[in-house]
Amino acid sequence: MTGGSGFVGQHLTKLLIERGDQVTVLDQTLSVNQSDGVTQVLGDLRDPAIFKDLPREWDGVIHLAGASIPSLFFDMAPVITNLGITLNLLDHIRDSRVLLVSSCHVYGSSDRPRHEDDPLIPQGKYGLSKYLLEQTVSPFQGRLDIRVARPFNHLGPGLRPELMVPSLLRRLSEDQSGEMVQMTGQNSVRDFIDVRDVIAAYLAIIDLEKPQHHVFNVCTGRATSIEEVVQVVLDLLGQQREIEFKGGPKSQDDIPFLVGVPDRLNAASGWQAAFTLCDSISSMIANQAI
Repeated sequence: MTGGSGFVGQHLTKLLIERGDQVTVLDQTLSVNQSDGVTQVLGDLRDPAIFKDLPREWDGVIHLAGASIPSLFFDMAPVITNLGITLNLLDHIRDSRVLLVSSCHVYGSSDRPRHEDDPLIPQGKYGLSKYLLEQTVSPFQGRLDIRVARPFNHLGPGLRPELMVPSLLRRLSEDQSGEMVQMTGQNSVRDFIDVRDVIAAYLAIIDLEKPQHHVFNVCTGRATSIEEVVQVVLDLLGQQREIEFKGGPKSQDDIPFLVGVPDRLNAASGWQAAFTLCDSISSMIANQAI
């Protein structure tokens, strides 16, 4: 697994160990919170030399590494980084089953939920980086069995603190004045999915035997506005406050409506999202993710 020290990676390695897998994590930082039994390899994936002592064949490869915060894609540098590390990885491995983690941001703006066969029209540089990642599949498909996951907005303990929900939890926990909640940005609509459902979906995808399709949305199919998210947080914290939005999109990837259809993965594997928005935010509060 690449990027195993990150938010999703730490949850996923724990689940893999629990089910009896042997896990090697390749990352540029060592995690002190990594699960027991995980082999950690320190290195920068931008340097092909990092792979020289690693086997070429694996039962499964999960590629999580890469720049992942859309609002931080100020220029093309993270786009080039995400593409470069993916090419280095795919060039090294042979005869392996591979899960490439893309993003819902490969889809363009729309007023309806997105299916896997919808046109790919990324609006910003982060979406572009994931679109380019998906384009790397064709030259390697054949000697590799590559599947692509397109996850939607994650929630759960350990989410990066600068993101909207952890930041909101921290702010409202510290400020119980009862004053109006001021939100910067637009009241967009998203498909929020619990990290526990995300990691279960990733394993469902990589465990598929000879799937008919190789690209899968990882989503709930539920459309939720940011205002609804704020209201759930307020309810869980026992606060009654009005909500006001100011400003526009925070990045080019911040489009008004981005919701997915999970039917393909459900039909192929039986997977479906098990956790509600309230479940996700409650787990973040309970695990002191604020």
